Amino acid sequence: MTAIRNRNRLHPLASAPTGFKFDSPILVVEDQKSTAEYTVALMKDRWGCEVLVADSLKAAKAALDSTLPAIKVAICDLNLPDAPYGEVIDLMNQYGVAAIALTGAYGEELRTSLNKKGVVDFIPKGSVNAYEYTVGLAGRVQKNFHTSILVVDDSLSARALYKHMCELLRCKVFTASNGYQALELLSQHPEISMMLTDYSMSGMDGYELTANTRAKYSKDKLAIIGISAGADEEISSNFLKCGANDFLAKPFSYQEFLCRIHQNLDMLDLIQANRDAAQRDYMTGLYNRRFFFEAGTTLYDQAKLNRSGIVAAMIDLDFFKKINDQYGHDCGDLVIKHFAALLNSHFKEMLVARIGGEEFAVLLDVPYSEEVYAQFEALRTAVYSSSIDFAGEKISYTISVGLSCQLGETIDDLIKGADIALYQSKKGQRNQVVAPIGSF
Repeated sequence: MTAIRNRNRLHPLASAPTGFKFDSPILVVEDQKSTAEYTVALMKDRWGCEVLVADSLKAAKAALDSTLPAIKVAICDLNLPDAPYGEVIDLMNQYGVAAIALTGAYGEELRTSLNKKGVVDFIPKGSVNAYEYTVGLAGRVQKNFHTSILVVDDSLSARALYKHMCELLRCKVFTASNGYQALELLSQHPEISMMLTDYSMSGMDGYELTANTRAKYSKDKLAIIGISAGADEEISSNFLKCGANDFLAKPFSYQEFLCRIHQNLDMLDLIQANRDAAQRDYMTGLYNRRFFFEAGTTLYDQAKLNRSGIVAAMIDLDFFKKINDQYGHDCGDLVIKHFAALLNSHFKEMLVARIGGEEFAVLLDVPYSEEVYAQFEALRTAVYSSSIDFAGEKISYTISVGLSCQLGETIDDLIKGADIALYQSKKGQRNQVVAPIGSF
């Protein structure tokens, strides 16, 4: 199945919502009960994630040994009853957990010691914004396990240093020794969301690489940070004019590096969240009606231009009003979410949307075939065979599906054909898939 993959396209197709969901709990290691409770409350309010608490080194080890999925990030007090000298960081290192040190102690010697141990960051408890910053950082690091960064520098030592710092933040890192390798890696790995590039490189300097990259990948999809040790004051502005999001002047500290990386990644997340809010249905996370017709028009025009096939499906939940009337709208909402999850799982790479109420639509940029029909029949069967639990009862429901593959003059003609087929399905026995007339 074909999908739009160019990062500059207005409508990248993916039926799953892109909002980040924590795939493992956060561990808070703190012996002061009030402090632990406050941190947990902030974590749940900010991220809505599961949070575990340990009040000692022994309890922390027990949590690490027993928790599945495995803990990835921990907020750690350095002074514990059974570990007063920061031994908790050594424990986190043993388990490969990203540790954020939050402590009342402060000093350059302690910071240096913790940096050698590879903590993500060291936050003094006495600072005004300590807990809010720590909670934000913990969530950011949890996201970083799913974040890929490309480091470009013709200096082996510089590449190794930047790679090490990115890995402390738990990012996946790709490296390139020149601009040509960088462009090739970007084309091979669309998951890369940030590129760090030095200015002075042979063959293709940082300006050229930034300009060439920006011609293919927009700022809201790929962040670029230029790096240079040059004394020329124009370097930073030239990087920005070529399309970079930010600039780092060497030498820089790990702390500045951390803040710049996370600031730019957070900005990408914010842009994506705003895009999702405009394009997604709030209840199900599927695309909304407006985006379906915008993106669908792009697919439709491509199919018409290339004389390739396209299939539209309109889907309706049978007797949905009866569910709302009998069990209430809370139950109806659960049914909607349940079906959206099934629909998304069966058509992951397709354009899937909730059109309104209990009505859904799918657009497949492939020719109609028996295999396409079988996909929708498999969805119908999965719905028919499943149920949801509500107020101690098993609630079952069915769907009706109408398919269309006739291009017509506009996408409206294609959708109208699917609507007619859906009407035939509901007029008949329901719980069926009605194929396009004369398709087989």
